[in-house]
Amino acid sequence: MKRLTPLTFALFLVSAALLRAQVPVVDDVHQLQEKLDSSILDVYEGNVSPQTAQEIDKAWQAVASDLSSNEARSLIPPALSISTPNEMAASIGASRGRLEQIAALEMLEDQRAGRVTLTQTWRDLITLPKFANADDGGLLLQQPPDQVKQPGVTQSLAKEYVGWQVTRTRQLFDELQRMMASGEATPEYVAAKLTEIQALSNFPAPLLQAAGVTTPPAVGIELPQLTEPYNTPAAAASLAAWRDRIEATLPNLLSPTDITRLQRLLARFIDVIPKEYRNGVQNSAVVIPLEYKEAIQFTQQAQSLVNELAPVWRRDQHDAYEKYKPELVQKLGVLAKQIDQVQDLSVIQKTSGEIGSILQDRFGLSARRAGDKGQIIEETALDVRDSLNNSLAAAKAGHWSEAESLRLDAYTAFDSEIEIRVMPRNPTLATRTERSFLDGQGQLGIKALLDRGASMDELTAGYETALKNLDECVALLKVSVSPATIGFTAFTIVAREGLEAIVILAALLAGLRGDENAHIRRGIVQGAILGVAASGLTFWLSQTVIHSLVRYGEKLEAVVSVLAVIILLIVTNWVFHKMYWVGWNAKLRDLSKSAKAVRAPFWEVSALLGVGFLTVYREGFETTIFMQSLVLEGSASSVMLGVLAGFVFIGTIGTLIMFFGAKLPYRKLLIVTGVLVVSIMVTFLGSAVRLFQTVGWLPVHPLPGLDLPNWVGVWLGIYPSWEGILIPPLALVYVGGAWLYTKIMAQNAQQKYPSVAPTIAPLSKSKNPVSV
Repeated sequence: MKRLTPLTFALFLVSAALLRAQVPVVDDVHQLQEKLDSSILDVYEGNVSPQTAQEIDKAWQAVASDLSSNEARSLIPPALSISTPNEMAASIGASRGRLEQIAALEMLEDQRAGRVTLTQTWRDLITLPKFANADDGGLLLQQPPDQVKQPGVTQSLAKEYVGWQVTRTRQLFDELQRMMASGEATPEYVAAKLTEIQALSNFPAPLLQAAGVTTPPAVGIELPQLTEPYNTPAAAASLAAWRDRIEATLPNLLSPTDITRLQRLLARFIDVIPKEYRNGVQNSAVVIPLEYKEAIQFTQQAQSLVNELAPVWRRDQHDAYEKYKPELVQKLGVLAKQIDQVQDLSVIQKTSGEIGSILQDRFGLSARRAGDKGQIIEETALDVRDSLNNSLAAAKAGHWSEAESLRLDAYTAFDSEIEIRVMPRNPTLATRTERSFLDGQGQLGIKALLDRGASMDELTAGYETALKNLDECVALLKVSVSPATIGFTAFTIVAREGLEAIVILAALLAGLRGDENAHIRRGIVQGAILGVAASGLTFWLSQTVIHSLVRYGEKLEAVVSVLAVIILLIVTNWVFHKMYWVGWNAKLRDLSKSAKAVRAPFWEVSALLGVGFLTVYREGFETTIFMQSLVLEGSASSVMLGVLAGFVFIGTIGTLIMFFGAKLPYRKLLIVTGVLVVSIMVTFLGSAVRLFQTVGWLPVHPLPGLDLPNWVGVWLGIYPSWEGILIPPLALVYVGGAWLYTKIMAQNAQQKYPSVAPTIAPLSKSKNPVSV
């Protein structure tokens, strides 16, 4: 038996404490909910007793002992004093509504304190409306604890809750109106629903403040005086008038931009539902469960969006709302039932087509392009999902080339709009999601699975992992970012991307001392300036002319990386040439024939001139893409301040390298420069291999059991695949050959002119060596 270490024992105690704190909350709330549910059934049957009120009071006190928020404690109802079934029904309805508000207040209290487990517990106890999307908040709570405590997460959770209860309020209204119109409503039922609606719509001020909502709470609105029979025009009008007063106080979480975004998503959902269904169902049988589940999920989300947009349509398109909203809801219900019954594709297409016609012809919804960040993220996520699902369907049919092409479409869409936004916030999540499209992490990624022609079970698992990671990214991006964070992110990007370029350029310039190298120094500087200008031009073009070509960004970067590797290969040869010929040429400069024999050829000089441009532009190309994303995330002024700070940083680093480099002996500096060039060349080559795999120009053969940290790829260019491990070291093979060749040539020259050939050892002591 293994002994518990002190750390293990401490973790055990913490886990046990959290478990003890969590279990009473769940048990007490569930007992209260069960008591309220059973009691309302007794009331409907005419059974009311003082004991029932006492049991409810006792259950409430148990819940009160679990609360840590003063605002939540203030919502605990006083002891019940029940004399009639209507009073009991009204008290139960109010208790149901108050319990929801208490759970939300406790959720936010624990979230701010960093108690993630309890936050999730209270969130799980909240009653959701029909067709609600509960994924976003849950994914936010899966982030690291320090990120969970952020104010942006508080606002997201509060807005999510307010949105849920606004929708539930409207759904309770719809249910009550239907029951009254059908003549099935009883006085007790009406009393319970009215008080529950009243309690749900009366949001506590701290909740509205956390959600960033300025709408005042729904206080002072008295209950309507409804009397039997309830299926009369007078009763319907009285309830409708009360609903209008309540609706006027419900928080408005939708800005004009939000409305446009949600309408766009609704139209897109209806458009892609039959496509997902076609991929997942053949001959009335589910063949790809993932695709079939997507069709179900999109239908549910469409129903939820209609409920969310209904009050907007009621306000802005009243005639269309009154005439066509009931038909729209009815047809969405029919579509959901048809999908559940796995009916023929033609039936699904017919119903979805009818829904699409209502949306377009009656409500004016169209597939217009997205504009702001929120639209871009959600639309891009939908495009990624669509491409991945179509890719899986193509693989299922044995069309592997088409599956890979669709995978690449999905990845480029993800990379250009989502990954670059996630990377500064959560690099681990961004990298994990990217790898799920490629070689995978812990399990094989999609490209690796397609390359090996994996089984359908393996493919489905790989695609599901990518989609789950995508959902996490989208949820994270729904949390707003402060201008300070935007500026700091811009600074880190410029500093990180510029550091590689400035270090190698500064090292080269410091090593090119002397008048004989002035023209080369000027060429490198001019090339670097041109690289900066080209990067700025690329940023401008990326927002205008070539924005539609963003899907080719990875391919362009791959080409630039290859050119950079070629340049560095040539520079490496030049460094060795300088190291072994500098002293020899000093003694033979009067021998014109020998001097010409050892003079660096024109193509090497040209390579040195081009290194300034490509070294800068390779990093600048990627930086412009990041900056374009940050401008969409925040203000241009914040991005500009971060960029300027980044330039100051890398300029300082370059100046220091130049200053200290000038103090080093020339030959030693060349050695340092050579090592630096070789290391960066290996990294560039590894990155180029990765890019080639990403765009499908190289296969991916993962190494089983090898899981390298993210920094190994970023800083060393080594990735866990056969290609990523074997190809980058080939640069070292070239370096070894170049070193051996130049050394042999130098020795041969010394043997050819023994009368003037000095030994090379003293070269390191020379203060002013002459170079070619």
